[in-house]
Amino acid sequence: MLADNAIVVVADGSSARIFKNTGHGSISLELLETVNPHSLTHEAGMPGHSQTEQSPKDRHESSFIGQLMHKLNALALAHALPSEVVIVADPHSLGHMRPLYHPELQRRITREVHKTMVKASQHDLAVSLARP
Repeated sequence: MLADNAIVVVADGSSARIFKNTGHGSISLELLETVNPHSLTHEAGMPGHSQTEQSPKDRHESSFIGQLMHKLNALALAHALPSEVVIVADPHSLGHMRPLYHPELQRRITREVHKTMVKASQHDLAVSLARP
């Protein structure tokens, strides 16, 4: 089960949605924020894993994931995240995210779901999260 006030981050390489569970004893997700490359401010020195042999699409995705992780790490360090954070992302994106987790964020991550669900409805997402 998902704790009350848990944060759920649903992401891929180009966008993310951040939800809060408001379902007192059940899963009811409230959208807090939609994140895309234009909504994040790129800070020098905080890109994702960058490799010169990446395609432009891969560089774009790595940059977005790096910026998203910078945002989540900053929230964790500011104690602005609850003690339960769930990350839902496709395996490729999740592979880029993991090395960028700050230990403070990693302590709060209680579950990772390896699925592409960034465009899924809130209902479908809640059903998926209800499964063990």
